[in-house]
Amino acid sequence: MPLPFLRFILTLELSLTLKNKCMRIKNLLLPFMMLCASVVYAQDTSKPEKIFTYVEQMPTSGYDYAGFIAKNLHYPDAARKNNLEGRVTVRFIVHEDGSIGDVKVLRGIGGGCDEEAARVVSSFPKWHPARQGGKPVSVYYTLPISFQLTTEDQKK
Repeated sequence: MPLPFLRFILTLELSLTLKNKCMRIKNLLLPFMMLCASVVYAQDTSKPEKIFTYVEQMPTSGYDYAGFIAKNLHYPDAARKNNLEGRVTVRFIVHEDGSIGDVKVLRGIGGGCDEEAARVVSSFPKWHPARQGGKPVSVYYTLPISFQLTTEDQKK
């Protein structure tokens, strides 16, 4: 064989050997790099929302929420049949954007009244959010809702 051809063969073999080693290293490192990247992307960089119990300026509904409750609250049949009356205490969160969430009954009276109070509160339109340091914040809000039978209800 002529010398230039031999040099070409040796160079080609050497480059293929180096390429194979690089590919092996790449194949070993790639899964590790993918794992590291997925861990970085999986971390939640946002801070969890802090929910206040008391703030400088409490939220306001911007509408007559008592009227909203009176208009939308339906006395449950089971409570009506059993002449059940009382007060259901509901706690909910008014979020930074004014939306209502995480509605929970703290003290109930049963007969379907607890579920009805939670349903009505969950359907509230947006409120004006609470403010702390001039910024809107999320806050817990507690609201008692009374269930009282009228003479019409007692006859049904």
